[in-house]
Amino acid sequence: MLWVTPPLFDQKTTTAIFSVAYGILRRLNICYRTFSLKHNEENK
Repeated sequence: MLWVTPPLFDQKTTTAIFSVAYGILRRLNICYRTFSLKHNEENK
């Protein structure tokens, strides 16, 4: 998929999209870590 950014495209919009995506990824990462820790505790 080619991502061509026209000059019209607002920089703020790009930043907003990236910050939202980053927030979602962080939340997933935290959930995954918590799940892994619980899973490891159960396996002991």
